[in-house]
Amino acid sequence: MGKPKKGVDSVDILAYCIGMKLLKEIVLQWGNVNAEQCQELASYFPDTPLIIKWGYLPREEVKASEVAQRIALGEGAQGDYCREVFIKSDSFRKLKEVLGVA
Repeated sequence: MGKPKKGVDSVDILAYCIGMKLLKEIVLQWGNVNAEQCQELASYFPDTPLIIKWGYLPREEVKASEVAQRIALGEGAQGDYCREVFIKSDSFRKLKEVLGVA
């Protein structure tokens, strides 16, 4: 019996590629995140800080993993509506730098 393999397997590489593609799409959209991308962010990068822009309430910073639940609460119990969701500006600038997107 040999030692178990350490390192990265093809599943990890695929997840990394999907995650990087997602981040690049968001950067190309000037940081705006649609509902589908928000779900993907929640699974690949759950702690990503996103901003919810409400119709009436002040903007709110929420982790990607909590956005769907927060929007449901805001639209349901609080009677507001979500105008848009976007990545924080400092995170956006860092992503542009790392991904080499001008």
